[in-house]
Amino acid sequence: MFKKWSFLSFFSLFVAISLLFSTLSFSFFKNSMDLSTNTMPYEECVIVIDAGHGGIDGGATGTNGVTEKDLNLAVASKLAALFRMTGYTVIETRTSDCSLADTDAKKGHVKQSDLTNRLKISNQYPKSVLISIHMNTYPGVDCSGLQVWYSQNNDLSAELANAVQGGVKSMLQPQNNRKIKAATSSIYLLRHAENPAILIECGFISNVEECEKLTTEIYQKELALAIFASLHKKMQNDTCDNTKRMLYY
Repeated sequence: MFKKWSFLSFFSLFVAISLLFSTLSFSFFKNSMDLSTNTMPYEECVIVIDAGHGGIDGGATGTNGVTEKDLNLAVASKLAALFRMTGYTVIETRTSDCSLADTDAKKGHVKQSDLTNRLKISNQYPKSVLISIHMNTYPGVDCSGLQVWYSQNNDLSAELANAVQGGVKSMLQPQNNRKIKAATSSIYLLRHAENPAILIECGFISNVEECEKLTTEIYQKELALAIFASLHKKMQNDTCDNTKRMLYY
């Protein structure tokens, strides 16, 4: 959806968002990344971005009929472009509306095959961080706001989750008081991830107002920027010792 961005195109997008949405702080982004040098301490770190669902698996359906798989891909693509533009190596589990299940997966095993292959992509990079993008739903209750789940297999997962949860609150969702949650066995990717891993529920598409926002290009860009800046700021602020701990845990 997004091709590799130039500094100018990113800056133009950033200025537009800053002017239109006061919740995003110019000073935060300026201090959290140095685009002029295009360097970062985790230069060997691979960012694996997983757009949840896809193909025959549409995920949840929003109040306006939008499918979760499409929103996941839209946000994930924008997030991937930001990481690449800043110098990270990025792997996307999918870049189109497709399932990752094996073509010969038997009926009743397609979903498991899809999840297994997503996990393989992440685990094949020993210095990777997995970021899985999803949308939330809770019909009948007016819930809203982003929430991050984290893998319990690596302590760094909780640190990354906290960075995103806190960053999005400060930049985009000031009323969001949700807390990060440890993944249970029901979240396959986080349960079996070998590397630091988080799953971001970007918002509730069962909430009419939030669902409408999530379908707009501008809010998807805001969300991707807030998530990216939160993670990038944490990486930039870590010491050399922490950098080694991140890469060679």
